Order: sequence, then structure tokens, then C-alpha cells
Amino acid sequence: MKHLQLFTAVGLLALSTVATYANDKTRVSYKEVAVHDPSIVADGSNYYLFGSHLATAKSSDMLNWTYFGGGETDACTLFAKKIGYANAYNTQKITSVQNYKGATVSFGNFNAHSWQCKGNNVQGMQWAPDVVRSRKTGKWLMYMSVNGDNWASSIVCLAADNIEGPYVYQGPVVFSGFQGRYDHNGFTKTNDWTYTDLTIATGATSLPARYNTDKWGSYWPNCIDPCVFYDKDGNLLMSYGSWSGGIWELKLDETTGLRDYTHTYPYEINGNNAAEGGADANTTSDPYFGKKIAGGYYVSGEGSFIRHIGNYYYLFLSYGGLNPNAGYVMRVFRSENPDGPFVDGQGTSAIYSRYELNYGNNSVTNRGMKLMGAYAGWGSMTRGERAQGHNSVLVDNDGDAFLVYHTKFDDGTYFHEVRVHPLFVNEDGWLVTAPFRFTGKQTTQKQIESERLFSAEQIAGTYHLLKHPYQQPCAYNDKTDASFSKANEQKPVTVTLSADGTVSCPSNADYDGTWMFTQDGKSFITLTLNGWDYSGVAIKQNVDGYKDCPATCITATSFDGIPVWLYKEGVTATGIHEIQADQNSTKVQQAYNLAGMPVSDSYKGIVIVGGKKVVRK
Repeated sequence: MKHLQLFTAVGLLALSTVATYANDKTRVSYKEVAVHDPSIVADGSNYYLFGSHLATAKSSDMLNWTYFGGGETDACTLFAKKIGYANAYNTQKITSVQNYKGATVSFGNFNAHSWQCKGNNVQGMQWAPDVVRSRKTGKWLMYMSVNGDNWASSIVCLAADNIEGPYVYQGPVVFSGFQGRYDHNGFTKTNDWTYTDLTIATGATSLPARYNTDKWGSYWPNCIDPCVFYDKDGNLLMSYGSWSGGIWELKLDETTGLRDYTHTYPYEINGNNAAEGGADANTTSDPYFGKKIAGGYYVSGEGSFIRHIGNYYYLFLSYGGLNPNAGYVMRVFRSENPDGPFVDGQGTSAIYSRYELNYGNNSVTNRGMKLMGAYAGWGSMTRGERAQGHNSVLVDNDGDAFLVYHTKFDDGTYFHEVRVHPLFVNEDGWLVTAPFRFTGKQTTQKQIESERLFSAEQIAGTYHLLKHPYQQPCAYNDKTDASFSKANEQKPVTVTLSADGTVSCPSNADYDGTWMFTQDGKSFITLTLNGWDYSGVAIKQNVDGYKDCPATCITATSFDGIPVWLYKEGVTATGIHEIQADQNSTKVQQAYNLAGMPVSDSYKGIVIVGGKKVVRK
């Protein structure tokens, strides 16, 4: 009887705490950084971001970031030798390589600034690097885009013993724009192909007809936006490209960090061997550029990123224009192989067979699984977020994945910040994004696949629901007008999920339907709203921007790639069996607050110890 009285008293206290969360939430701020096109990599207990214009930052928690490196200034510490931009990337370290036949040949000297279109500078055109550690040499390899007008771009490799540098220029990996039509900084357009590695890669002694074109962007890639990754077999691969002739992939040499010239590629059109001739927009494999994996026909698509998560390789792309109102949005495809074919939930290929507008309210193709769109009024948000994209993904040692991207805002500026959200794999093998930023690991993929984190009674309640529709209105002229932004972003509606499996929305019948757990002992969940199924997971998170504000969350997606997010505050998913006084416990175990975060022994209030609620006084 005494135990029951304690249960009632503490239970009332817990209920009171939940009921007053809406008014008692304490705001917290984080150390934000503006790193455009952020590529994330872990080194020990630290996380590093590398972005365009040499923007770099580091963190121990993926939430509070600190700049390092100095950016595109005289104070930059990323590189080993301080030289002017005109002399950057002009003397490489590697002087010989094995060519396409496996013979050792002189690598020559390739000056990336000289290759840029006449009048281009290195400063301001160092875009979207990616960094990986060579498993063979232990060195950190940085792949930098040196962009140029008229596709006169290159991706170069640098190496360092320490992730923070100094990095040393090793040599180029791939060039674009050698069509003999535009002068370069270091030489004229005539026979510009001879200043590339085309002969080393293919044996060409003259410019092949397929590259001799006035419409390079309709057929061939712009060599920027590298993503470098290891596949399951230990091969080091690089995807690259932006708009233009699509996204391509090459095999790299993990010893040098450069292209593996001994790995050759056939010339194929639509996946079939073909005789080399003039340019063909349906080229799917090329002796110089490698294998096409996405895009083509100058459709939008950039910032490719590939990671193996669970049972698939996932290809992330950003469609649309990168400005706040220009329709920038992240899409995902998947494949069982690192070089494709990549498809979406409808089985549609990531490769295009004709030009199709693929972003904004006038888009004509529903391709790729969307991760999120422009939204406002969610959780603690004080301004809407939009134009999220050019993402990377971190997969930790536990197999849990984290989406890292830059976001812009609805305030009429070009300002941007980095965001990190957990990613989960649903029952159908598609990725779904957690509704809130990562503030500490509270739900793992292993838990979803092995535990029922919530009972039906715990799921029941009133939720905020946010749907990210496929077509997102955009201003194709790249306006940043705040009034347009605010008028064209999604805002949440209120729905009720009942323990009997029904979903009701008094304000909009489109959100009426049902919900159900789909497997015993697991946390996979399906929502059926207005006849459409959304497959997802039930997780616990903290509402970012608030201290100790736990939430029950659902994230799900339809087969055609439309995500929905739901959350309700003040509910934990801790498997609570009873409530007991702290002084009755003799076993020392880690304690957690109601947000699922570990706390010290001196923490006072309601904590969870061993799956049970405990009141510490």
C-alpha cells in the first residue's frame, strides 16, 4: 500500500511536468556555423566539416561547431605552403603514374589555375571539397573542385598527415571542358586537351570527335562536387558532376589518391557497347569520364553523395537552384551496387533519357525520394528553413546515419547554417529523416529493428504533423524575397492518433486515416492518410532549441517519396515498468533525464534508471 501511494504521488508529479512543458520550456542556443556544401568526416571523437571557399569547422557533438583553418584568407592553415592564388595548385607532388595499360609514365605537371577559363580566379572558385582517410596509407585525402566557366573545371587531390592539414597538392583527378572552344588562363583554346590527362587515361593521340562539341553541357559533366567513398569490397570510388551531362563515377588509386588509370571503361550508349563517334547524350559509360550514374541532358542535379547504409548504397542529390527561393531540395535513390543502377521507390532511374524540369512547382517529373522541403512553425523554430541541400552523410561505428546539410531561411537573405538530422531506414529499405536536429543519440537503428519502443497507449495523443509535398513552389529567377518564402513553406497541422489505430484531423480530412505497428517487437510504423501509405519509424528525440523537451516522433515516407513528420511533446519511450524512490536502489546504473540524455549523479528531479522512473531529491 505504501508503494502504491508513492507511485500515485510521483505519477502525479510526472503528469504535472508533462502538462506544463508547453509553458515551462527553456530555450537553448547552439554554436552555429555557415559552411556551404558541408562534407562531414569523423576523426576519433571529433567531427569535421569541409565546405566551399575553404570554410571548415569542427565539433565534438555535431551540434556546437567551431571554425578552424582560416578560410579563403591569408590566415588559412589548411595548406603547407603559403602562396598567392595565381600559383595555387601549380606544382604537384606526384610525377609518375601507371597509365591505362599499366605502364609507368610521366605524369607531367598540371596547373589547375591555368586550366580555368581565361579570367577565372582560384579564390572564390574552390568549391565543395570532400575528405577521406586512405585505408592503405593513413593519409587524409582532400578532393577539391577548382571551378571554371564554360566547364573548364578540374577536381584535384591533396594529402595531409593530419585532418586539419597542412595539405599538399598531389595532382589532378579529372578535367572537363576540353572542347577547344574557350581560352584558358595558361594557354589558348587550341588543342587544350593536351593539357589534360586524356592520353594517360585512354591513349588518345587526338581529340575524340565526341568531345569536339559546342554543347559540352548537354553531353559531358562539369568536373566539380566530388564525393569519395569506399565500397564494401574496399574499392575507393569518386562520384562527381553538377547539372550539365550528369553525375559520373571513377575508381581511384588509394595509394596515390589519384585516378586508377589501370581501371578502364568501355564506351556505351544506354548501357550497350557502341562505336565511338560524335557526342551522344545517352552515353552511359565513357573511357575518360567513367560511368554515368545520374542526371544528363542538363537537368538539375548536383552535390552527389553515396553511402552504404543497411543493405543498400544510397545516392543523394540536390535538385534545383541553390538560392533560398530557387527550389533546392534533397532527393535519394538507391542501388545494391556502388555504381548503380540507382532508382527511387517507383523504380525510376536516376539517369535521364531527355530533358525534364525536375524541381519547383512547374516540375514535370516525380523522381527521387524527397527528404524534406521548405517549412516553418515546427518545434522551436523562429524562422522558416528552406533550400536545404548539398548534403553529406556520416555513418558511425554502430551503423547509425546522420544527414548533414546547409539550410537557408525565409528572412530574405542568402545566409545559411549547417544542420544535422539522424537518418533511419524504414521497413521498405528507404531512408527517413528525423523531424528534429541531432542533440544526442536517443534512438538507434538497432533499437528500431529489435524493440517496440512505444506501446499503442504511448503513441496515442495529439501531434503536430508536417507533410513535405513533392512540388515545392519556387521563383525560377532566384528571388530571395521574404514574402515569397513565407507564403510558400509548409506549416504543421494538428492530428490525433488514438490507441485503437485511428488518425483524425478536424481541420483537414486529408490527414484522416489509420496507423499501425507493422512487425512484432519492432518500431516500424505505417500511417495511412487519405488512402496513401507512409512507411516509417517511431523514435524518441528532444525538440531542438529547447532544454530537456522530450518528444515522441514519427517519420515516414510514401512509395513516391513524400515524407511526413509527426511529434508530440512531453512523452518518453523508456520502457517504464514502475516508479520507485531513489534511496531504495542499490545498483549503480547510468541515469538519464526525460529527454533521454545521460545525467550526472548530482542531477535532481525525475530521471530514468534501468528503464524505471526515479525521483531524485
